[in-house]
Amino acid sequence: MAHGTLRSPADLGRAVRHARRDLGLSQAELAARLDVTPRWLSELETGKPKILDARLFDVVAQLGLNLTWTLDD
Repeated sequence: MAHGTLRSPADLGRAVRHARRDLGLSQAELAARLDVTPRWLSELETGKPKILDARLFDVVAQLGLNLTWTLDD
């Protein structure tokens, strides 16, 4: 079982990419399922702050919260 802590947009991007690959999906396939463009998904996976505001992670850190992810087998 894979898991990790999300502290930044890049962490979330890596988690999404890991889960997508584990499921054997290409970016194009997942983008089609989500009704988004492959470019949008690519930017999410690379942690582009425009897609997911880095300030969210600042708020989480200031409040002492931990965001974690777990990929079920």
